[in-house]
Amino acid sequence: MKRKDFYQLVLPVTDKLYRMAFRLIPDDLQAEQLVVDSLNAYLIKEKKKILAASEYELLSKKDIQISRRLYFKGILRYMGEIGCRRSSQLVDQTKFNQPSDFQSFYGLAPKVRLIISLRYDFQFTVDEIEDIATMPRYEVIEKLHNGRFLLLNDFNQGVQP
Repeated sequence: MKRKDFYQLVLPVTDKLYRMAFRLIPDDLQAEQLVVDSLNAYLIKEKKKILAASEYELLSKKDIQISRRLYFKGILRYMGEIGCRRSSQLVDQTKFNQPSDFQSFYGLAPKVRLIISLRYDFQFTVDEIEDIATMPRYEVIEKLHNGRFLLLNDFNQGVQP
């Protein structure tokens, strides 16, 4: 597969990549840099797999969808690793850039935000999240449960009878 073919496959999911990056780092410039870095990391580390793939023109619609999802999950894996590390480094800088409507979400740990976003925004299964986040199943379920509990608790405290 040529680089042009790879970009043709990835282009339709770029808005989702930017959305995920902003969930990890709530700063426009840093989120954009996270997308670029995770895409570059994926291209460098998975170069052999990408080059061995079939040409875009030879793929059926179903194969295009499968390939697109596979590449999307691979890029998200690198984005999760880089974004969680970078988010903890930029905690002081991003504290002021957090959207005021979502303080409880951005108050969660970066890994928890990653897991919750993958599950509820991108509709990944627990098995897929386990693969993307490179953590054991029990930890994925624990972070989902605890993150949901904290968000609902914050929401219920904000609503006064």
